[in-house]
Amino acid sequence: MRISDMAQAAGTTPRTIRHYHRLGLLDEPRRLANGYREYDMADLVRLMRVRWLAGAGVPLGSVASIVAATTDTAAADDLEADLTALIDTIDAERRVLDAKRARLQQMLDAHRCGRPVSPLPPDLATALADLVAAEDDPTVRSEFERERDAWELVAISGAAPEELFESATRLLSDPDARERMVTLYRRFAALRGSDPERSASEVETLSEAITDAMRAVFLESGLLEQWQSEVHVDHNSVMPMTELVPDPAQAAVVLRVMQRLDLVPQTEVPS
Repeated sequence: MRISDMAQAAGTTPRTIRHYHRLGLLDEPRRLANGYREYDMADLVRLMRVRWLAGAGVPLGSVASIVAATTDTAAADDLEADLTALIDTIDAERRVLDAKRARLQQMLDAHRCGRPVSPLPPDLATALADLVAAEDDPTVRSEFERERDAWELVAISGAAPEELFESATRLLSDPDARERMVTLYRRFAALRGSDPERSASEVETLSEAITDAMRAVFLESGLLEQWQSEVHVDHNSVMPMTELVPDPAQAAVVLRVMQRLDLVPQTEVPS
């Protein structure tokens, strides 16, 4: 039979058959005197086996070995291992897809309920969104937005335990604690553009208050102790952290907070 006849019988196309030839999945048939390929029943059976395996999800790169294992008793011992490996691969891909679907469903549910679409736990994302939305001062609001972004980075990194987010959520859900946090953000925002030396007193008192607030968040998570024991921050690594806060006076507060939390040496002062 001609290539077009075999393609029709197998429910495929001549182009696909030629592709299988190039991959070595089908042997080249004998050619007639006129140059046409002449296929026989054995070629059709082989093609149907290839199509059946490919339709079952077997990658074309594995088809040849599995075809051999299904027709050759000497290669049959490899068949179980090959099929098991393919099933394991599909199971792993399915788990990845299930996880992606679950995350997308959470995003959709949050959007439908009017909650922020965020990597943060829903209650914390809502609390931070409320902080941003309720603030009229654009300078303070930008500080809230930066804080929200920082929390999202922590969540995306996967480096923080759930207890940290739970502690932050409880803090922002308590009216008195929330008001104290807002006051700290206002003071922090007010430092922008000021001279660090002239604002040294405010830098010191504000850093002390922020440190106390952060300790309250970190207390139950145990994350602070982990950072203190595992992370050594030297002069070179302080710079990128403080560069995240470009204002000199605000950066001085950040540095003093890090020093008070024993995350950098007390004498470490970036140039």
